[in-house]
Amino acid sequence: MKLSKIITVASLIAASSAASADFVGIYAGAERWNYDIDGTMRSGSDTIDLNQDLGFSDDDDNVYYLAFEHPIPFLPNVKVQQNNLKGSAIGTASQTFTFDGVTFAQDSELTSGYDLSHVDYTLYYELLDNWVNLDLGLTGKDFDGFAEINYTATTGVVGSRVNLEGTVPAVYGKAQFDLPFTGLRTGAIVNIGEKSGDKISDIKAYIAYEGETGFGVELGYRTFDIDFDDFDSLASDITIDGVYAGFTLHL
Repeated sequence: MKLSKIITVASLIAASSAASADFVGIYAGAERWNYDIDGTMRSGSDTIDLNQDLGFSDDDDNVYYLAFEHPIPFLPNVKVQQNNLKGSAIGTASQTFTFDGVTFAQDSELTSGYDLSHVDYTLYYELLDNWVNLDLGLTGKDFDGFAEINYTATTGVVGSRVNLEGTVPAVYGKAQFDLPFTGLRTGAIVNIGEKSGDKISDIKAYIAYEGETGFGVELGYRTFDIDFDDFDSLASDITIDGVYAGFTLHL
């Protein structure tokens, strides 16, 4: 969805930094996240249960990131991460409700979909960089997706889609502990933010191994809470959580 934007940003950062200083590190990773999704959403006065009304349960998707760290004083390091979060389901409404002005009857079969994909743009500083690593910074979580609900009537498919576009700022923190001479490490990454009553909490904890070549593997658990008050006409109280596994590269 925003892969071209990520590539452009990464290329500009790399070119600019290479011209002015040597990199301390380039970090890249690809992860597969297997998650459960539950909670509620509404666009209007009625609260809709993602599991009981729409039939959502578990799903999986990909996450990619690229980070650049440099020795230039006072300038932050940069990380860009693409979070893919798309799904669809077929469910039976447990109640009669209205979503974005369209009424859905109890016991009707619904076909629903969501796209909560977003890009994290993070600027951060390394406060500690030895066997204990500590990073602090700011993240902008840039959403460009939708939530939709449909049913089939005698006249055809009837439904409604609410587009989700906007950015939620968050405080970024990373703490990592390296076990010397082993390549093993454990850590946690936290993003917590709010804008005009729209809140997000994105936390993951992991264990990882990195070999002498810079290639590594990572296994962890991630939980992502989306508490929107009125984000592009959508209110939500959604939790997405589960285990993930991935490959890493450090140059």
